[in-house]
Amino acid sequence: MALFSKDETGKPCQACGHETTPQDPAVRIKGDNARIHRSHTTTSSSGFFGAKTKR
Repeated sequence: MALFSKDETGKPCQACGHETTPQDPAVRIKGDNARIHRSHTTTSSSGFFGAKTKR
């Protein structure tokens, strides 16, 4: 059984609680495996800015 599905669109972001969308898809953070919006890793004011992702 996979740890998470390849398509996680619509599932909540574990950082902000909002659903992920095709425009702002989910990524997994290496290390803690948290599912967050891709935009959290590219927004300089985010605590996840520059985080390494699994996909």
